[in-house]
Amino acid sequence: MSKYLLLFFCMAVIGTANAQTSIRGTVRDTIENKPLRNAVVALVGTDSVLHQFTRTGSDGAFAIRNAKPGAYKILVSFPRFADFVEDVTVKEGGAVEMGTIALTLKSKLLQEVVVRSAGAIRIKGDTTEFVADSFVVREGATVEELLKKLPGFQVNSKGEITAQGQRVQKVLVDGEEFFGNDPTMATQNIAAKAVDKVQVFDNKTEQQQITGMTSGSEGKTVNIKLKEDSKKGAFGKAELGSNFNRLHDAKLLYNRFVGKKKFSAFGTRSNTSTGSLGWQDRQRLGIENDYEYDEISGFYYSFGESGEFDNWNLRGLPTAYTAGALFINKWNEDRHAVNGSYLFNQLATVNRASTLAQTILPDTSFFTNQYTNSDVMVRQHTANFKYEWKLDSLRSIKFVSGASLKTNISDNVTYSESLSEERAPVNQSDRTNLTDATRQQMSNVLTYNQKFKKKDRLLMAVLRHGFVGDDHTNYLKATNRFYKSGLLDEVETIDQQKTNVGNSTTLGGKVTYKEPITEHLSVIADYGYNLNTANSRFNTYDKSTNGKYENLNPLFSNNFEMDVQSHSGSLIARYMSKKMNISVGSGISNTTLDLLNLDNRDKRLYHFLNFTPQAAFRYSPKAQSTLSFNYRGNTRQPSLNQLQPLRNNSDPLNVFVGNPDLKVGFNHNISGFYNSYKMLKQRGIWANVGVNFMQNAITNRVTVDDKGRSLIQPVNISGNHNYYYYLEWNLGEGEKRWIYSLRTNGNGGRNNNFVNGFTNRTDYRNVIGGFGLRYQATDKYMIYLSPEVGYNWSNNSLRPDQKVNYYTYGGNIDGMLMLPGKLELRSECNFDLRQKLDGFAQNTNIIYWNASLARSFFKDKKAKIILQANDILDQNRGFQRTINSYAITDQRYDRVARYVMLKLEYTLNKTPGN
Repeated sequence: MSKYLLLFFCMAVIGTANAQTSIRGTVRDTIENKPLRNAVVALVGTDSVLHQFTRTGSDGAFAIRNAKPGAYKILVSFPRFADFVEDVTVKEGGAVEMGTIALTLKSKLLQEVVVRSAGAIRIKGDTTEFVADSFVVREGATVEELLKKLPGFQVNSKGEITAQGQRVQKVLVDGEEFFGNDPTMATQNIAAKAVDKVQVFDNKTEQQQITGMTSGSEGKTVNIKLKEDSKKGAFGKAELGSNFNRLHDAKLLYNRFVGKKKFSAFGTRSNTSTGSLGWQDRQRLGIENDYEYDEISGFYYSFGESGEFDNWNLRGLPTAYTAGALFINKWNEDRHAVNGSYLFNQLATVNRASTLAQTILPDTSFFTNQYTNSDVMVRQHTANFKYEWKLDSLRSIKFVSGASLKTNISDNVTYSESLSEERAPVNQSDRTNLTDATRQQMSNVLTYNQKFKKKDRLLMAVLRHGFVGDDHTNYLKATNRFYKSGLLDEVETIDQQKTNVGNSTTLGGKVTYKEPITEHLSVIADYGYNLNTANSRFNTYDKSTNGKYENLNPLFSNNFEMDVQSHSGSLIARYMSKKMNISVGSGISNTTLDLLNLDNRDKRLYHFLNFTPQAAFRYSPKAQSTLSFNYRGNTRQPSLNQLQPLRNNSDPLNVFVGNPDLKVGFNHNISGFYNSYKMLKQRGIWANVGVNFMQNAITNRVTVDDKGRSLIQPVNISGNHNYYYYLEWNLGEGEKRWIYSLRTNGNGGRNNNFVNGFTNRTDYRNVIGGFGLRYQATDKYMIYLSPEVGYNWSNNSLRPDQKVNYYTYGGNIDGMLMLPGKLELRSECNFDLRQKLDGFAQNTNIIYWNASLARSFFKDKKAKIILQANDILDQNRGFQRTINSYAITDQRYDRVARYVMLKLEYTLNKTPGN
């Protein structure tokens, strides 16, 4: 009996030992690629208490056994080599495989690069992380200046950020939105010295994070992680500037941290910019885009202006006011979190624009000169609220709500003339457009997440409600004169009032379930339902003899009611391992559009069957490199304004009319991305590429008569495609050494349409190449050169002789020099040069040169006086060249030109250590 008890005891001990977790790995030398014998491997707790340690064998292998579940740090050390530290999580009954741990000689590290323990740059999956202190910036620098020094980042003069060739759509601070969707609020107002790390990753919705699928066009998100001591106390910034004439700038930003509570408030007033508020006027008010849910958006159409608030879209001389407040709090061990903000924007602009255009027809061409004076005032109130509640370790609820009220008042006076190839008059037009528009908007999303005891099993349910209401009044007054053989032939007079009252309500729900099949394989299934109800009353009235607008013009009027229902579902298989991530699946949706034309009681029923095959592949061969490919196929159903036979004559010489016979199109999107960074060589490579093939694409059929009037109608056509690519190579970091970069990007494609009954094929290509050189010594001098050259090709089948090929030259030259008396001299010069086109006599070259002389005060340089000279060469004129299938357009518009401003800046920093 005692033998059996002994045997049972031994088996129990062995079973217990097998249940304990082991941590295994191999330690090697990175230079000679040899195993390191007798290296010390220690298992340290998060409280810095040593739990276990061991030494590597002759083959460099090690194993730590019987570790209890919990969070630890693995510390590997060997004489003359830099220490290695990595976080590990030990789980019950599993094994932790560390793989090969590469140690680097300390002498090699000091020779190549000075970095923190984890390196200046780390790449994991689609996330690239930059350690802020590894990139030296001047005292008092902002996050925007820090971003300009990070490999793969570009920040233009308007604050627009590009990371790894893609536009940054969102900037977070410690994972939270900072005043909604305006990245510049964070990048231009937070001090670089407060930043611990900068992370850049793909902008994904919760649904995309679960499935691993993306469309390839989501853009990038930047997350600014603050240092812990910067999250205590308060910091802020105040700016005041004037040219003592008509230009004045003021900005005030204040942040206060109390425990996990955060309060921020700001206000700006500017005559030189929009106040840097509002990256985009998003329809979702800060709620992430969900491509499955947005399948029915676009059916409700409003002729109202969008009214962007960002500097990128600024046209004219601005007077801007902005204000806002933000509150963030977490409590009860972070189980509850709230984020609320209010934003006010008001932007008034006065603009003078001139446009030169060439319209290319099968047998002739028109040249058009257009001049517009506009006064626009846009005012918006926006409120956003987010509440998250972690019910327990497995369940959570999130509620996101947003609302806005926008008014848009504009007055546009336009004169245009069209000339024949012989420069004989074809038409002349005097037009006035007055607009008074109001839009109310609200969106609410409730999300429930349920995890299970089984690893990776997940249930997510989403309920969405949205409302949009429009109330617009527009006035159109126009006198159009038409010529025949150079002589006046016809005069057309228009005096109309247009009213548009409409609203749209959307209610939708979606359930997503993820079931793990094996340790690496899982299946994701979802089902969604959406209901959209909308109505619109768009009526045009001609002025009667009594001076009132009361004669209904049915040609430019349309009243409708609409119901849209959509059922959608998808099934995706996902494989995930340490180095590889593969997702393959497809979705299907059925959309029914019930449209009632109230004017003639015509009722149309549309059915759209949508397929969305998709696949994603990501491979990480090494810790600092990632390769990924994505494919997505989806249908493109026509929008409501394309289906409704409503004529829009806001520009009487270019009238748009819908087409109720449009069919559904299909788009194939293929995209790829690669990044790699070698820490010792400080060499980084970022590349992405994408291509779209469109079947049954919706394009335009344009009919231009002999008097220069265009009728534009959407139609279906096949054969359209486009592509893009971006590649950047970067070498070096640090001070007193040259930092190099090479980059190239381009795009191209083919567009097909119809012009005057002829099929027109337009092929276009654009290629840009450039390099960068940087050399600096902090608080002494800095120089940065970034020239580039590009070439554009465009030709069409209507007139093969009318090729549009031209060079572009551009880039930046920036510099800084510390002068005696602690004076700081800075210079920034941007070049935007274009080759002239035949028939366009105006000069299109712009050299935008700014310089400043500054003096900081106090020990920590928290106060500064700046004498700033903008547009020294007086060339800051807005310019945009557009080339489409049958027209070439050069547009000029007003920008704030040469001025000298005296500015005062004060930085508040009441955080530990300051």
